[in-house]
Amino acid sequence: MLADLAVDSPRTVLDVGCGTGDIARRLAPLVDHLDDVDFSGGMIKKGKRLPGGDHPNLTWSHSPVEAASLAPSYALITAGESIHWMAWDVIFPRFAQVLTPRGVLAIVDRDWDRVDAVRERLRPIFARCSTNRDFRPYDLLTELEWRGLFSKQGEKRTRPEPWWPTPDDYVECRHSQNGFSRDRMGRESAATFDEALRTAVLELCRQGTIGLRDSRLQLAVDARIVWGKPLDPGR
Repeated sequence: MLADLAVDSPRTVLDVGCGTGDIARRLAPLVDHLDDVDFSGGMIKKGKRLPGGDHPNLTWSHSPVEAASLAPSYALITAGESIHWMAWDVIFPRFAQVLTPRGVLAIVDRDWDRVDAVRERLRPIFARCSTNRDFRPYDLLTELEWRGLFSKQGEKRTRPEPWWPTPDDYVECRHSQNGFSRDRMGRESAATFDEALRTAVLELCRQGTIGLRDSRLQLAVDARIVWGKPLDPGR
C-alpha cells in the first residue's frame, strides 16, 4: 500500500522516526531508495541487524527529525506512531518543502488493542501508571488538520495479521508509548507497571479472553494508513 503511494520518479522515500525499521526494511526493496531517520542510535543499530536492515537501497541516519540533514526531493514520506513525539510545527513545514509535486506524507497507525475486554481490563493500570497525568485522548489526524498542518487525501486499513508476542514482549511494547517510557517512569515505577500488566494479561489468558499457545499470546494487529499533504501554515 505504501509503495503504491510513491508515484513520482525517482521513487525516493523518507521514513521518519524509523525505530528498528519496521516500515523501512520492508519498503526499501519496493522503491528506488529510502532514507531512514531516528534519534535513537540503539534502535538504528538493532534495525541494521534485522532482516532487510542491510538492503543497498536503505540509508540509516541517527538524528532528530527536526534537525536531520534531508536530501530532497522525496516521492513519499512515511511516519509511524513516533510522530506523536515530534515537534509538529517544525517537521510539517520541512516535509512540505522536501516532497515532490505529487508526493505525500503517509501516517501509519497500528492497532494492537483490538479486543474490547482487553482494553477495559488494562485501562485502570494505564491510568494509574502513566506519566502523562494530564493526558486526554485525541485523534491525531483531526488535531493536525485543525492546526493547519495536514490535508488528508485518502485512507486505507490493512487486514488483521496474527501477532504472537510473549507476555514479556507485550509488556515491553508498552514502554514504546510516551506515557510509559522507562526513562520517564523510573526503575521502581516501571517495575510496578510491568508486574501489574503482566499479571492482568495472564489473567485474561486464563479466562480465555486472550489465547495462549507455546507461551505466546495469540493476538492480532492491523494498521490504518492515512495520506495527504503536509502544510506550512506560515506560508
